[in-house]
Amino acid sequence: MASSFLSANDQTWYENAADTWFETFKKSIIVNKEPIKNIVQNTANQLLGYEENSNIVDYTYTPRNQTFDAVIKYNDNKENLEENSEIKLKFTYELVEIYVKKDCADYINADRTENIVFDGKTFNVYSTSIVKHYQRNTYYVFYLRETR
Repeated sequence: MASSFLSANDQTWYENAADTWFETFKKSIIVNKEPIKNIVQNTANQLLGYEENSNIVDYTYTPRNQTFDAVIKYNDNKENLEENSEIKLKFTYELVEIYVKKDCADYINADRTENIVFDGKTFNVYSTSIVKHYQRNTYYVFYLRETR
């Protein structure tokens, strides 16, 4: 039987602390997926005097998004530099970490995520998911970059 440095009571306390951390600092985020393209075909008659068919195909887009809870961490790391070769300047960019649960991570990873919106700003996913285990609690971390 494997032994643990933490007693069962300590493990339970640690799991509860991680749950409390998430519930205390969570904010709502909106994950926008690539919209569904719908084809709408007009059935107008052929125009007289023209040999082309007047059936015009139009497209409509159905937005897809879902709201989830996440803990958001803004990084103040100024070492992230992006160089613009045309004007020979380096710009700092800010990476933002979000900690989410499995349902949100699965939704982000399922297919193309266009952007994530929170705090009145729009962000692009900059990384794949990183799994973090806190005893029996599992969170998924994504790094995001603000769109400009």
